[in-house]
Amino acid sequence: MEHGKCPARQTNTLKARIAMIVARLVVCCCALTLTGCSDSINSGAPGEAAAPVIVRSDAWEPPTLTEAAILAHRILRRQDDRLLLDAVEQRELAREIGPLLSRIRDAYPAVAEINVRAPYAFGELLLTLEPWLFEVVSSLLDGQTGPIVLRTGHTEFDALNERLGLSVVADLFPSSTTAIFYFNEYLDVPAAVTAYATMEGIESAEPNAYLGDGPDIDAVKSKGRWYVVARHAWGDCPSGCINEELYFFIVNGADVERTDRTQAMDRAEFRELVMNRGWY
Repeated sequence: MEHGKCPARQTNTLKARIAMIVARLVVCCCALTLTGCSDSINSGAPGEAAAPVIVRSDAWEPPTLTEAAILAHRILRRQDDRLLLDAVEQRELAREIGPLLSRIRDAYPAVAEINVRAPYAFGELLLTLEPWLFEVVSSLLDGQTGPIVLRTGHTEFDALNERLGLSVVADLFPSSTTAIFYFNEYLDVPAAVTAYATMEGIESAEPNAYLGDGPDIDAVKSKGRWYVVARHAWGDCPSGCINEELYFFIVNGADVERTDRTQAMDRAEFRELVMNRGWY
């Protein structure tokens, strides 16, 4: 299921904004005092399988990431296959990337309008559950306005939800037995998709993907230098951009050097970026 095919969320009303803020505060509170919070809402008998403390909210919106954070997330995902990226590592990398992008744009205004593109909503999964599991999840959430322990009795499902920090079930679609699960922005979405898709009770797992194509930026750091590719793309991008032009930059501290395609493709760092992204 692609982004935009689910019914529109109530994101523009005061009621939705208040609900969203309350949901976030509840999740943060429970995360800080998980044991006490869980005990107070019937977390289960001692020794019972782990399950996440979550809230139900149709008004939920994930946090908006900066383009530096999006690029940091992408870079860290390439380094290993962890289901959850290191939050501190991602924030530190984003703090380095932000000024890096600014230096390139200041030196070469032609790329100033090219931004890092998010391929999907971070921290979200679209899970189509088998009818029996969807009914269990729905019954646990029915009429709930506060935090609950989402313990379905499906031990593997509950344990993975808890391990990945499931905090909000944002929408339920009975006609398709699909739910939107929100974890946090450090979730490695493709890796999580694989983990859920192979599980009993799950018919399919997908990112909440954004439609179309468009300009983008990718980068890699090697031996203290940044190798950056900015992709200018245009022409029917909702269906897949017809045209593209690539700009190549090497950034060493405050120095920004633009190099042409021929020289760039002689370097392994640029070759791997271009080939991995399918840019030509």
